[in-house]
Amino acid sequence: MKLLVGYTADDRGAEAIELASALVSGTPGAALQIAIVLPAAAPFNAVYPGGDHGYSSILSAQVDQWAEQALALVPAGIHATVAARSVPSVAEGLIGLAQQYEADGIVLGGRKRHRAGFFLPGAIANALLHSSPVSVFMSSPAALETLRSANGKLTRLTAFVGDRPGAKDVIEHSASLAAACSLPLRVVTLVLPFDVQDPERDLEGHVENTRSYLAELTRSMDLEASIEVVVGRNLDEATGQLSWQGGDLALLGSARLAAARRLFIGPKAQRILGKLSVPMGVVPNPGSSS
Repeated sequence: MKLLVGYTADDRGAEAIELASALVSGTPGAALQIAIVLPAAAPFNAVYPGGDHGYSSILSAQVDQWAEQALALVPAGIHATVAARSVPSVAEGLIGLAQQYEADGIVLGGRKRHRAGFFLPGAIANALLHSSPVSVFMSSPAALETLRSANGKLTRLTAFVGDRPGAKDVIEHSASLAAACSLPLRVVTLVLPFDVQDPERDLEGHVENTRSYLAELTRSMDLEASIEVVVGRNLDEATGQLSWQGGDLALLGSARLAAARRLFIGPKAQRILGKLSVPMGVVPNPGSSS
């Protein structure tokens, strides 16, 4: 697997490489393309009147230093290279590099949680979550601690799906990643009372039907997966009832309105993402009708 890492010379950049290394470790063709993407408007990247005042050489030396620091963070056994590019939009620059290098996904560094307890993606991550043609992986610093508790190794992949068309695509993508990383697969659906017309009468049956549907779906795909259907009064409560282990990775799908082969995170997935305490990824809509 090949991943593009959005690198900045700080803790977030180091955390992005740490997560990306765990994702590709042990996979066929494990490789990281580390991207140093600079805003085109950065003062030291400009050419001033009167010729080059040394800014280009300063920039080159700084990028060389950042590249050396980044490569030093990559574990042995993982092939890594660095590409630097100055672009008007950092998010578009990362997408362009991901396509150029045929990366399977983009990995970003973490952010601290909001004071209310939610993980809030930054501006670049938010832009990618609404436009990327490849999967986007990220983690908060606290979530990355769960990976470190497993010695930096992934131990399980949890796929969040609904009971509507599109579940098969997310499970298929998750199963492919789980197989590449040699991970067991867990398929989770969150059920809320307003998912049915009469919760007192219909909720229990809806839960059993959903569990049966997912079990049959995974069997039809010849997959071994544990199935969990979790009921909560709201998304926060349902998400909070899930148990997690060190080395867990969560994967969510795009909204149904996402363009084919594009990522567009919906409000439900964004709410779940905000409450997760483990590294996470969001996959694009493959464009199928399954």
